Amino acid sequence: MAKVRIVTDSTADIPKKIAEELGIIVVPLKVSFGTEVYRDGVDITSAAFISRLQEESTLPTTSQPSPGEFVAIYEKLIAKGDTIISIHISGKLSGTMQSAQTAKTVTDSRDIYIIDSKSASLGLGLIVIAAAKAAREDRSVHEILSMIKDKVDKSFILFLVETLDYLEKGGRIGKASALLGSLLKIKPILTIDDEGQIIPLEKVRGTSKALQRISQIVAERIDNSIRYSWAMVYGNNYPGVIKLREQLLPLLKCENVLINEIGPVITAHTGPGLIGVIVSPE
Repeated sequence: MAKVRIVTDSTADIPKKIAEELGIIVVPLKVSFGTEVYRDGVDITSAAFISRLQEESTLPTTSQPSPGEFVAIYEKLIAKGDTIISIHISGKLSGTMQSAQTAKTVTDSRDIYIIDSKSASLGLGLIVIAAAKAAREDRSVHEILSMIKDKVDKSFILFLVETLDYLEKGGRIGKASALLGSLLKIKPILTIDDEGQIIPLEKVRGTSKALQRISQIVAERIDNSIRYSWAMVYGNNYPGVIKLREQLLPLLKCENVLINEIGPVITAHTGPGLIGVIVSPE
């Protein structure tokens, strides 16, 4: 029986158990140390990657899946008569969207929908999980696409990083901003804007004050008449994410928060120490 199948990439940072339960197909990006290439979340764990990252003198590189990798998955699903919704990391942050679009052209199928989440990590992951649940409930492809658009438009992500050096070296923020932040011990609260780009939202001195300010921003943005799904992410900083969680629990009135560690590809660009929250309307 033909179904709607959800495809995403490894930057969604969806726990493997959830992906397997919901039938989500995850295409891995790659991270490389010189000539050593690892598939994100397949060949190397987050802990092993962070250990290697701290040992190496040069930064690793990352790369998106090839169009051929997407073609192989799409053709297999199309052969079953399935419709594909392929949802990916912001096109402003990775070439993954471009690979997926090229693969759609190669397969020449009308039953493939390529979606730019304009987000990353569990910002992408929450959208993918919601789409997979809707597909499992046999919602029509157009109902699912409408729901995805609403989530892309209304979800938001706020996060801190331990150092801005990784974002600067990866070309995600300017060198001057990174240097200023390091000198003054400023912790910019970062977000991903409507175009899918990482931008500084506010500058706060010190981690504790930054976490408090994130809680305040969430309180300002949410509507108490709406139910929300939310998730939290961290990179080698579990105590920090739990501290933020305790501050946010009274606001979001939901005990069932998804917490997961960011994968190697996201860590390669943010560095270890990230703490973040994603809020998405149900």
